[in-house]
Amino acid sequence: MKKEFLLAALLILPLFYAENAPPAASSSKLEEDHSTKIVASVNGSPINLMQVQLRGKLILPQASYHGQISDEKIKETMAEALNQLIIEDLMHQEAKKAGISVSEKEINNRLKEIKKGYKSDEAFNKSLSANNLDINSFKRLIEKEIAIKRIKDKAFGKAISLSEAKVKDYYEKNKEKFREPEKIRLRQILIKVPPYASKEEWEKGRKKAEGILSQIKEGKEFAKLAKEFSDDPGREKGGDIGFIHKGRLEPYIESIAYSMKVGEMSDVLQTIYGYHIIKLEEKKPPEDIPFPKIKEKLKKDLEQLAIEEKQTEWVKELKEKADIKYYAPSDKKE
Repeated sequence: MKKEFLLAALLILPLFYAENAPPAASSSKLEEDHSTKIVASVNGSPINLMQVQLRGKLILPQASYHGQISDEKIKETMAEALNQLIIEDLMHQEAKKAGISVSEKEINNRLKEIKKGYKSDEAFNKSLSANNLDINSFKRLIEKEIAIKRIKDKAFGKAISLSEAKVKDYYEKNKEKFREPEKIRLRQILIKVPPYASKEEWEKGRKKAEGILSQIKEGKEFAKLAKEFSDDPGREKGGDIGFIHKGRLEPYIESIAYSMKVGEMSDVLQTIYGYHIIKLEEKKPPEDIPFPKIKEKLKKDLEQLAIEEKQTEWVKELKEKADIKYYAPSDKKE
């Protein structure tokens, strides 16, 4: 995809706006006057309003294109953007304290990777200019990104391994999280009608569906008629769409299906897709997922959660030790 708006999201990977996407308007609600004013400092390292605005657009790209965003959401976004930048500065400073350095060769190699996403050097330079960056300031962002990754690897690179006993204990204490919801198995015959079809076409579709329903009531097999007449992909299986749980069907059809008894068939039902006839084949009540079936995935999820909790605690400690100051945009100049 093309890139028009660019900023490294240092906590994860560099993220970019698509080049084909409409550029953010200068009147965007994410922008304010005096964008170079300092809004915060982290142990004396300044963060200016422009950095916060750019990160805010990165958090809410589509909203900033079209202005479809409330004032309250703007405040939340700007607060989150500033928080991300503060955390990145703290991590970068910690990397420096730990003696982590990034070579010019590493920076240039990363720069080459990023530039591969652009059609030309001109397109890349245009992106930099659109974000008030030059090549040297962008290289500093790359150095920061790599240094942060290194300090995180150093602090949390060692995998956490949980014993099966601990995983099983979590499973037993949280069984309600590991339940398969109620499922139903349906057959369906669908007579499609385009949403904006004429009244006559809708009437024709209804009569066809009612004719099929009459044949079923006369004793003809639902599956055979589904294969012959249904426009649903499940027609090859006699209209069998398999087991599904709530939320997978069109709401009106779902409400009817879940109120039916096994073996029962509906009347002709109309939705925006056309006319449906459904038959309930089976019901499966909610059931616990057995521990052996889920233990490997659960183990990985819990180990990842443990790492994230350690990272959260680490960031909390960094913030508590740091001298973080906040300024109104008019309080301090760069």
